[in-house]
Amino acid sequence: MHSAIASAPVSNDLPRDRLRNAPAGRPRIASAPSGALSVKAGLQRPTDVAGLIPPDLLHIGPTPVHELPSSYTRGAPRDPQQRMLEVMHIIRDLVQPTAKVVRAGDVIFRAAQPFNTVYLINAGAFKLVSRSLDGREQIVSLKFRGDWLGFSGIGNGRHPCDAVAMDTGNISVIPYDTLTAACARHPELMAVVHEAMSAEIVHERQSLMSVCTLASLARVAAFLCSWARSMNQRGLRADELTLRMTRADLGNYLGMTLETVSRCLSKLSRLGLIRFGERGRRQISIPSLARLEDFVIGGSMSDDDHLPVQ
Repeated sequence: MHSAIASAPVSNDLPRDRLRNAPAGRPRIASAPSGALSVKAGLQRPTDVAGLIPPDLLHIGPTPVHELPSSYTRGAPRDPQQRMLEVMHIIRDLVQPTAKVVRAGDVIFRAAQPFNTVYLINAGAFKLVSRSLDGREQIVSLKFRGDWLGFSGIGNGRHPCDAVAMDTGNISVIPYDTLTAACARHPELMAVVHEAMSAEIVHERQSLMSVCTLASLARVAAFLCSWARSMNQRGLRADELTLRMTRADLGNYLGMTLETVSRCLSKLSRLGLIRFGERGRRQISIPSLARLEDFVIGGSMSDDDHLPVQ
């Protein structure tokens, strides 16, 4: 194997006696092959640690920057699940983040903590919780596989809310300085980050629109539709949902009381739009997502049960 470090040649135009006393040439580092991603010898890639990364992200070779999938082309049609996996792969290859397993109830970061790290969710479900001055808590967002945590701390240099795991999962821990440095070297990675930020803005606006404009029953139905679509885009079952939050948390997120949430779910069940599983009311099956979406589009509800509108 040739050494990667070689001494620069000294010009032969110098006389022999000057060559003898000339200073040694400045060491230079041989350039790596085009498109190669360097990994220090002897170091184990963090994403190759068994049990930390989902199977579909393990044992996949690096993606050279000049061979990125065609779906990275702006304006190209994209399959959401394939796109999510591509993003995870490119982050793994270009940033080489550290993987971390989390359990239900684990706090990833707290409000007012200094911002210096972002997180990419490899598996699991998370909630973002804001607190008022008098101590009241409000769930402001839900995050799933393929989503990012921490972008909201960029502006002020501190996290504005808590990020809490709702079940067992794992995340990629990425120092923000490392991410920005990699984006400077690879414009394709910058496009990935910008797309994630844009998707987050769009999702938050859609959630706000649902809370502000829909009646209680349609609001709960819209939440279930959104959850089902999220599962489908991540390659998971969309017709069988396991709610990772309590009725109280769901009501907090939707701006409703616990009692109203329970009544709305019971009403949707009586209408045949959802069914409860045998293992409890957190197990919800959706016989027809199209019917449930049509119900949301109608945006109305029957007054038979006199459900309070929040």
